[in-house]
Amino acid sequence: MKKNVLGVILCRSNSSRLKDKLKLRIEKKDTFSIFVDRLKKCKQINKLVISTTMNKEDDCFKMFAIKNNMPYYRGSEKNVWHRFSSSIKSLNQKFDIVVRCNADNPLIMPTIIDEDIINFKKKNYDFFSPFYKNQIPFGYALTIFKSKNILEIYKKNLSKKYREHIDNYFIENLERFKVLDKYNPKYFCPNLFLTLDTKFDYNRIKFYYKKIKNIGFKKQPEKLISIFKNLQ
Repeated sequence: MKKNVLGVILCRSNSSRLKDKLKLRIEKKDTFSIFVDRLKKCKQINKLVISTTMNKEDDCFKMFAIKNNMPYYRGSEKNVWHRFSSSIKSLNQKFDIVVRCNADNPLIMPTIIDEDIINFKKKNYDFFSPFYKNQIPFGYALTIFKSKNILEIYKKNLSKKYREHIDNYFIENLERFKVLDKYNPKYFCPNLFLTLDTKFDYNRIKFYYKKIKNIGFKKQPEKLISIFKNLQ
C-alpha cells in the first residue's frame, strides 16, 4: 500500500551561534535554497511544508514559500514540537509518515533519505533518527516519524526538553516504539559533520559543496566521505 510522506522544513533566522545562517551564500545560492533544492530530489517525499516562526526576521521564509508555491505554517520559535505538529495538521491531509527536515543541513543526501524511508515503510517502524547511534555523516540524513505518533504525543503536556528537541522523547522511550537503527555500512563515517552551526561549519560546507556539486546524487555520499578521509 502506498504511504503518503510529508516533509516538514523547520527553519528560522534567530540562531545564537551563527546569525542568519540559512541566508549565507554558497556561490550563487543561499544555504536554505540549496537545502530545499536537494530535498526536492527525494523521490519518496510526496509533499513539503515550510515551518517557521512568527518573528519578523522569518518573513523571508513565508515569501520563499509563496514564491515557490509551497504551503507554510508559522508558530512558536521555542516550542518546536508544537510548530512541527501544527504544520502537519494545517494541511488538512492524511500523511502516514513525516520527515523532520532541519534546514541547517544543506548537504543532505536525497538517495540516502529515500533509502531510509523505504526501509521505514517495509518494516513498519515508528521512528528513525540519524542522531541515534550515529554512524553516518552528521547532516546526510533526516529524522522520520509515523504521523499518528506525532499527533498523539501532540496532546501531551511535554517538558521543555522535548518541546525543543523532538527526537529526545522517542529516544528516551524506546520501549514504546519500533525504532529503525540500521545503516548501510558503506556510509559509515561518524566523524564527518555537515550541520551548519558555526563559521567553521560554513567554510567546511562551502568546501565540500564545491567538490560534489557536479557529481550525480547517487555518487555524492561515497565521494564526499572519500574526500573527507583523504584529508585526515
